Amino acid sequence: MDFVAIDFETANSLRTSVCSIGIVRVKNGKIKEEIHTLINPLSEFHYYNTQIHGITEDMVMSAPTFEEFWPDFKGFVENQTIIAHNASFDISVLKASLDNFHESYPAFEYGCSYQMAKKVWPNLYNHKLSTVANYLGISLRHHDALEDARAAARITIEAMQKSRTNSVRELSNLYKLKIGTPTPVKKQTPRTRNKKEDTAIQFLETTNSMPNKRHPLYDANIVFTGRMLSMTRVQAAQLAVNCGAVCKGSVDVHTNVLVVGDNDLVKYIQGIKSTKMQKAEGMIARGIPIEIMGEGDFLRLVRASDK
Repeated sequence: MDFVAIDFETANSLRTSVCSIGIVRVKNGKIKEEIHTLINPLSEFHYYNTQIHGITEDMVMSAPTFEEFWPDFKGFVENQTIIAHNASFDISVLKASLDNFHESYPAFEYGCSYQMAKKVWPNLYNHKLSTVANYLGISLRHHDALEDARAAARITIEAMQKSRTNSVRELSNLYKLKIGTPTPVKKQTPRTRNKKEDTAIQFLETTNSMPNKRHPLYDANIVFTGRMLSMTRVQAAQLAVNCGAVCKGSVDVHTNVLVVGDNDLVKYIQGIKSTKMQKAEGMIARGIPIEIMGEGDFLRLVRASDK
């Protein structure tokens, strides 16, 4: 009966907006360790989410980001059996959060206490966490990440005891429940995709027969870094080329502007920098005038009227 129960709360509808994590480690059928932390999601808090869990932006200002907390969190989940109530949501949050900073998934398997409860106590009118916890006499302050993780852990323990099984896998096999693994999506890694985009950018041609020579980006050498939220790098580069700019794939002494995608801009401000960012800053320190510009400022420039 060894497993780890987890629960996430999010600041908004994005899976990458984790603002609270609850972790409960179970050993030999008994709760041995509990961890709770607030997380700075580097994202806005939606009113609806705050109404549910009570966490506000002010509360997480000094909290670690998911990326900063990950080395500790990884120690709890790697090579473990993970439990969550409605595990498909929590595992998707974990995967999206790791994808967000290009971290590979650790090895683990997971089960769902919601699905277990449906099989073990089929006559309940629903199998929401609060309903099952109330039925089993488990105290619960719902939508507190640690409370929810603890309730999922206790429901799983009760389910194994009632079914006379000794592990999540044995219980799942008994009821023909799926044991999941965090299989990565078969797609190009961001680095490979970005490399191909950088190559394509260098061969773009203007679709504007008469670019405005007074435009701030006219004749500028531009390089892109990080994932853009509003469009692909190639689409952004085409807008720049139409303004008369020259777009390249790497930073060098001729670079005038480094455009940082909004997805990475907050990380950059916090000191987490891509190779291109580091190279640009090194050149700036040597007196080479490279402007580092966020995605929003770049779009405002390329969409400016020709005056």
